[in-house]
Amino acid sequence: MALNGNYVFRETTANLTRNITLTVASVLTVFVSLAIVGTTVLVRQGAQNMTRQFEGGVEFIVYLDPKINDQQLAAVRKDLGDNPGIRKISYVNQEETYTLFKKLFKGQESILRNVRASDLPTSFKVEPVDKSVISVSQLATLYRKQANVYDVTAATDVIREMKGMTTFVNNGLTLFATFLLVASSLLILNTIRTAMFARRREIEVMKLVGATNWFIRVPFMLEGLVQGLIGGALAVGFVFLARRWLDELLNRSDGLKLLQNFSIASSDVTLACLIVVATAVALSVISSALATRRFLDV
Repeated sequence: MALNGNYVFRETTANLTRNITLTVASVLTVFVSLAIVGTTVLVRQGAQNMTRQFEGGVEFIVYLDPKINDQQLAAVRKDLGDNPGIRKISYVNQEETYTLFKKLFKGQESILRNVRASDLPTSFKVEPVDKSVISVSQLATLYRKQANVYDVTAATDVIREMKGMTTFVNNGLTLFATFLLVASSLLILNTIRTAMFARRREIEVMKLVGATNWFIRVPFMLEGLVQGLIGGALAVGFVFLARRWLDELLNRSDGLKLLQNFSIASSDVTLACLIVVATAVALSVISSALATRRFLDV
């Protein structure tokens, strides 16, 4: 028996509205679980962005006073170069710093509009001979006290801050999201099972007149898919709101110094949305397939 578009649309709509309470419960549970999944992805990506400036063996960055002159710059360069505990230094001018700044805060127009290259300090990226935590901390402390140094940021400090902020949050969100995803799957499965049970007589008649199992399954599977996609669409909207809330929270924080910000780029938001949509489709399709396979013979 061939599928008809009008039939599929009519039956899917009827299934969704017949058990409206279960449908709403399924959609809301899918929404909450996928919103947590999306937020977890944002937190993980933002944490990775925090350490992007420490690449290629760089262990700490010496930010210079914005008003430093050439003579003072040469003195700091010589001091770093003559230190036997330092293997390599790399000077980063304002344009290069601004390029990194734009990379870290890509897509955050409110921040980019208010910062110019001239607002950012120049710096030296430093690779020490001994990269142990104790050695790096000692060098960072030493150069924080040097004249014409604005600040020193050590990779160990950033990584420690990142881990402290994200490990607990990520673990908690992942556990909670997993629990809710299982609950969402069970709700979708139960919604479809209830719809099939309510129409068991009709399904028996359809099978007697030659309807195939797939002819009967498709409207019910689409019902589960629609629930998942609605919940996923709501979660995608929440991801954008979560990114905005995180940006506002970080912008109000005085404890995070320049270029140490937990930043979320537009590409990170896109990745989170793609994962949310893919999870919504997989969740609904698998749940629907299991429900129709198990409860088709009524």
